[in-house]
Amino acid sequence: MTTQQITGGQPGRTARPFDRTTVRVNQAFIVGLLAIGFTLNQPLFVAMVAAVMLLGTVFPQAALFQRIYKDILRPVGLLRPDVRNEDAAPHRFAQGMGVGVLILAIIAFLAGAWTVGWALAVVVMVLAAVNLGFGFCAGCFVYFQLQRFGVIS
Repeated sequence: MTTQQITGGQPGRTARPFDRTTVRVNQAFIVGLLAIGFTLNQPLFVAMVAAVMLLGTVFPQAALFQRIYKDILRPVGLLRPDVRNEDAAPHRFAQGMGVGVLILAIIAFLAGAWTVGWALAVVVMVLAAVNLGFGFCAGCFVYFQLQRFGVIS
């Protein structure tokens, strides 16, 4: 894959070393915690995941699930880095989309629309699982399409 492909063909954007294991750990936490919340019918898990994802989107260095990987799992040798040259922006955009959907889920819970709330949370959980299991990031796909049509740069 060329740098142009990795960066979405954007001139001036450069691919940098990016550890894909951080994405997989992030997705695993999202899937696991949302599944627990769904199973226990506890929207507090949705709110917690949304808060962690929002913080990680706005301040990538503070992303809790990724910090667990970088500060605990990788140093003790439980997981190994999978470093590739690519732009991290599509992953942050995808996480931001997930945050948006989870915020809508929280609003639905607060409005008493529990089925809608859980449906939205399950969408995020399933898309995170698809990314984790198959390596397809739906939010990254949206990012690249928006970039392709000049909506974002």
